[in-house]
Amino acid sequence: MNSMTGFGKAEVKTKLGKIRVEISSVNNRYLEITPRAPRSFFGFDPKIKEVIAKMLNRGKVNLFISFEDNIESFSNSYINKKLSKIIFSDLSKLKKELKIKEEITIHDLLLIPEVTKPETVSFDEKALWVSLEKTLRKALTELMVMRKKEGDEIKKDMKKRLKALLTSTKEVEKLSVECVTKRRDKITEKLKDILNNSNEYSVRIEEEIAILAERTDIAEECIRIYSHLKQYKAALEEKNPIGKKLNFILQELNREVNTIASKCSDISISSTTIQMKEEIEKLREQVQNIE
Repeated sequence: MNSMTGFGKAEVKTKLGKIRVEISSVNNRYLEITPRAPRSFFGFDPKIKEVIAKMLNRGKVNLFISFEDNIESFSNSYINKKLSKIIFSDLSKLKKELKIKEEITIHDLLLIPEVTKPETVSFDEKALWVSLEKTLRKALTELMVMRKKEGDEIKKDMKKRLKALLTSTKEVEKLSVECVTKRRDKITEKLKDILNNSNEYSVRIEEEIAILAERTDIAEECIRIYSHLKQYKAALEEKNPIGKKLNFILQELNREVNTIASKCSDISISSTTIQMKEEIEKLREQVQNIE
């Protein structure tokens, strides 16, 4: 079981330069990838997303790629001499036309970006992609390790909450039986007092008690809760993404607990069902971060 929260980074030095990748992810209903990379990497966006999609199923993924060129990838000179001569000539003419007294200096020329912009050797795109993919996969592996580690911690906590829900369900079963018995005794005693302890309506009393017991019977709800808890626990051990499955099971669990709460007005049962709802809500919050 994996969390959707994680972070990974990797750096690879190549003949072309140093590639650095940082990737982070948080919970999201679907897989949403937002890459940020140098302009020279824009053409790799589809490939980048394809690699990530094969390793991750859900989550909002932010990807940052940086690239530092090797000095060998530049020409021998950082100064564009040809362009410098053209600009100097144009500036000299402009100076003459505007009757500017100041001299044109080398500093003036160096302020123009194009003059000092290095002329790079064109990159081999295939070689660049191979290096980028290698770096990306290393960062993704680190991300997945973190997601798995956090997922394991969430699983431990979930199992504790499932155990608490199981204990509460058994308690509710026990309380419901006691509740019907207490209600039967109370009604029987009250009616006998009204009828002067006559046994004339004893059959009718038992019929009413049976109807009451049927209306407050929660056996089916408890059986379904046990089944849902078993399914949830089994799902925690699956290798495939289980977030959506767990969320569905929690919806069903909550439905059964609500039914029990509406059937039984006993304060002890009401108190227990409130605790069960709290546990389910905590599980629901955790599931939002499960892949």
